[in-house]
Order: sequence, then C-alpha cells, then structure tokens
Amino acid sequence: MVFQTPEHQLLTARVRDELAVGPRAAGLGDDEIAARVDPLLDRLRLTRLAAVNPFTLSGGEKRRLTVAAALATRPRVLVLDEPTYGQDARTWRELADLIDEVRDAGTAVVFVTHDRALVDALADDELRLSGVPAEVGR
Repeated sequence: MVFQTPEHQLLTARVRDELAVGPRAAGLGDDEIAARVDPLLDRLRLTRLAAVNPFTLSGGEKRRLTVAAALATRPRVLVLDEPTYGQDARTWRELADLIDEVRDAGTAVVFVTHDRALVDALADDELRLSGVPAEVGR
C-alpha cells in the first residue's frame, strides 16, 4: 500500500534502504534486493538520491519513493492513495505508465484519487463517492 502522506510510511535513513525494506523482510539476499531496487531507482529518477535521507526529499520525490518501495516487494495487490499528487506532467506520465505495466503484468491495482485523468487513463472499473458527510472524514 502507498499512503497519501508519504512520511507516514518512511522507515529508514537512506532512499536505497527504504526500497530494500520489503524485499529484505521477504528474506531475499543482497543480490536479489539490488536487482529489484536498482531498476526502480533508475525508473523513478531516484538514483542520484540513493544515499539521501528520505525525509529530506521533496513531496514529489517522497511519493515516487513510496510507490517504488511498494513495487519492490512485487505485490499481488497494490493499493495507492493519490499516487500522482504533486507530480509534474513528465512524472505523472511515468507513474501512470509504471502502474499500467504493473497491472498488465498481473498485479491487481486499486487507487484512490481525485485525478480524473488518471482514472480515465487506467481504470477498468470506477467507484465514485459523492455527497459523503463531512463527519465521515474525521
């Protein structure tokens, strides 16, 4: 799962280590972890930040990091909360393409978003909430 607020799921002091948390917990060895982590660092333009503390990243970088960390575990189901929030047009497209590829590879993807373009681009099914009382969100 990728939370709406990236800071709520960051655990380590280095970007590279953040991506390794899930694979390490799954018992993978260092070579297998690197084989998962390095392509994600490259794909989401985080390689130059690999040794940086995740809490010092920009909001968009944190969001890309948390998406990459979830993908590093190669989940069967991926739940994303506002995955494209705060991204520029280039990064939006990269994230949408990556989510599409993950889905095409057999991962079930559920996302919660206000991003109509993302829904139009990727959603097979849509559940729209409207008229929800304000106290429900508290």
